[in-house]
Amino acid sequence: MMLSHFLPNGGNGTYKIHAVATDKEGLTTTLGIKTITVTNATAVKPFGAIDFPEPGGTASGNNHRNQGWVLTPRPNKIPENGSTINAYVDGKYLGHPVYNIYRPDIAALFPGYANANGAGAYFDFDTTAYENGIHTIYWTAADNAGNSDGIGSRFFTIQNTGAAAGCISQSVAAIAAPLDIDLSAIPVDYSEPVKILSGFTEAPDAPDAPEMYPGENGLIEIEIKELERIEIHLTQQAREDAPMFHYTGYLVVNDQLRPLPIGSTLDSRRGIFYWQPGPGFVGEYQFVFVEKKPNDDMSKRNISVAILPKFDKE
Repeated sequence: MMLSHFLPNGGNGTYKIHAVATDKEGLTTTLGIKTITVTNATAVKPFGAIDFPEPGGTASGNNHRNQGWVLTPRPNKIPENGSTINAYVDGKYLGHPVYNIYRPDIAALFPGYANANGAGAYFDFDTTAYENGIHTIYWTAADNAGNSDGIGSRFFTIQNTGAAAGCISQSVAAIAAPLDIDLSAIPVDYSEPVKILSGFTEAPDAPDAPEMYPGENGLIEIEIKELERIEIHLTQQAREDAPMFHYTGYLVVNDQLRPLPIGSTLDSRRGIFYWQPGPGFVGEYQFVFVEKKPNDDMSKRNISVAILPKFDKE
């Protein structure tokens, strides 16, 4: 992540980015060079950063403090109650960070902005509800004029001692289910469509959300942009009394089953798959979701998600 406001001239002009890798022996190589044009002087979207957890950092405990800051260009402002800032972990919405906290460093860097003296924000969440390992975190923010953008997407690691009780992370659902099941013996569910939501909608059960049935090949094909969040509602009749692993999900790689990818959550009881692919996820990904019905019969949904580059590559 690069906060463009900290570039020379406040992030207004043309810049050349060099990506350089260094190995343990000190040898270096240039991975690539990219020329970009930045125009912060005419920008209207909110901006800011997540400070903790750091990119690749570690989080633990049942009350971990995730903190950062948010501003928006003049003359607009961010509501001081934080109601338009949203926090997501592994693609699933968790709540609104506490906002309007004085940050002397931000106040000094951006004097004159409406929220300059209250740009700080934090959100406490329970990391013990997730499996140890790599996860994603992301904020979104909107101002009083309706402008919105993402704030500080990154990977981080949860590391707690002892077994996590009542995990909500999708990867637990994937690992708890067998990875050697015979998918060919499970019929495709053609009975009802799945509901697809993309972006950061405030209404996850929106009646106008697109619905898709499997094609003749039994496959539901979805396209999204790089870094775009999606929700896939696998059923129209969610059962709140369903067993913990009513649904299980897998990534299919070379006809072999793998746990669902980093940055995703499968609500095994309600049949909702949340995914915000992090940096580096581009291309086509094959999934299969298996439903175990009350009479122990099973059905499956085969879903392909094609992630298209956000920008043309030069």
